[in-house]
Amino acid sequence: MKTCEYPAIQENLRPVLSLVSEEMIACGTQTTLRQKIFIILEELFFNCVEHAYANAPAPGPVRVTLTADMDAVDLVVEDKGVPFNPLEVDDTDRLKNLETLTEGHAGIFLVKTLATSLDYSLENGWNRIHVLVTE
Repeated sequence: MKTCEYPAIQENLRPVLSLVSEEMIACGTQTTLRQKIFIILEELFFNCVEHAYANAPAPGPVRVTLTADMDAVDLVVEDKGVPFNPLEVDDTDRLKNLETLTEGHAGIFLVKTLATSLDYSLENGWNRIHVLVTE
């Protein structure tokens, strides 16, 4: 298991992705799973940067925890920003009405689409998104 914590600024995505990549490669995680996790992590990290701390005087922390093996990756992304449950976003018709598609929640839709399972909780002031991706 690998855990890291960085301030929620765009420049910190690269070191987070590097740590996660090293861990998945060391665990022999399949390439397709690694690619899905990179997309999911990028979307969740940028949501923290753009939205979680939007009204905060300084960027707050983003904590990433990853557990991986060959056929599964367990990813947890946490922040102390504004509580937001992505599971409450109704995007069931998102692809049916492409001509009326508006900005917003596209990243959440992508995460939901790529994840095998997705859970949200608010624990001790931390928004916690738990993503499982399996082959």
